[in-house]
Amino acid sequence: MSGDGIEIEYRFFVPDPAVLPPLGRGSKIIQCYLPKWKIQIENNHLCLEERILVRNLPMDVIRQLSDLIEDANITPRVRLVGNSAFVTVKGPMVDYSRAEWEFEVMVEDVRDLVTSFRFPYVMKTRYEVPSEEGLCWEIDVFEGDNHGLVMAELEVPSADFEFVRPEWLGSDVTNDDRFGNGSLARDPWCDWCDEL
Repeated sequence: MSGDGIEIEYRFFVPDPAVLPPLGRGSKIIQCYLPKWKIQIENNHLCLEERILVRNLPMDVIRQLSDLIEDANITPRVRLVGNSAFVTVKGPMVDYSRAEWEFEVMVEDVRDLVTSFRFPYVMKTRYEVPSEEGLCWEIDVFEGDNHGLVMAELEVPSADFEFVRPEWLGSDVTNDDRFGNGSLARDPWCDWCDEL
């Protein structure tokens, strides 16, 4: 089990996927977004109502998460990536950073939550492209109702970290809530892309 700390991430729209560098083999991802008002901590477990999602949370994580959960100021999701599964809880975005806790869990414990499609979800293929700074661009090619949308994300080690922006990047949409995966799950790209 892992997951503690702050995620500092930039998100960019990719207007022309044809100019991306060679992408190689990608990873299929499907992730669903759980109702934040149904997430709670019970007996040191992270739960969706009565169902345990993550067992035996460390006390420091419980302390950090409790206030956010009480205020419903979280974004909880379950992600399937190949033969792996993850439960993630994110806090609100503030100046390109947000609190994030991610826990690897058994696929069989959460697969039905994702594949039932009863919760808002996104499907995408993720590719990794090395950055000039030794980091990794994550290129997401969306499917389903978000088909045609391509995004690039870069997670950086600090808020003042400077990085080269490849020429294939479009506009910085980090602070545009419409481009967050949770928002795309609820209000997909196909419903508003013509407005851009």
